Amino acid sequence: INTESKIGVVGRNGCGKTTLLRLIAGELQISKDDPDNVGYHIISGKPVIGTLNQMAFKDNTVSLVEEIRSAYSEILSMKERLNLLHEKMDNEPTEENITAYTTLLDRFTLDGGFYFEKEYEAAIKRFGFTDEEKYKPLSDFSGGQRTRIAFLKLLLSKPDILLLDEPTNHLDIEATLWLEE
Repeated sequence: INTESKIGVVGRNGCGKTTLLRLIAGELQISKDDPDNVGYHIISGKPVIGTLNQMAFKDNTVSLVEEIRSAYSEILSMKERLNLLHEKMDNEPTEENITAYTTLLDRFTLDGGFYFEKEYEAAIKRFGFTDEEKYKPLSDFSGGQRTRIAFLKLLLSKPDILLLDEPTNHLDIEATLWLEE
């Protein structure tokens, strides 16, 4: 699987599609009962693998928007560090402080720090949630809605490999079209 690849696994019910995805995700290991069986899989590097079933909510009292923003924890952390470095640079404009600030600012920019809020706001709407629902606690949503929230968070976390097993089951047509795009 190469960068930007999109691969579909198609087959009849019960043929092992879900098992294959679980093997790739590292949830299962291949057992070798037959010495002639040479089945194996290799993962190069340390890719972040995202699957929908890994997405459990830690706190059902947080709002939809708080849960979605948690997908951007790295960017939010960088934003806080930038503010601290900016203040430090104002008080002590040394070359070391300026370099630290500009280096982090470059990374923040490359990682989407200036547009991540627009990205998740647009995605929330495309997944069919209203402005009022953004502030409702997760516990107020139905099972299907909670699955859509988890799926949305997973997509916005941008894993290196995204494994989706029947991903459109709880999506309306607009969200399905967004996913395809």
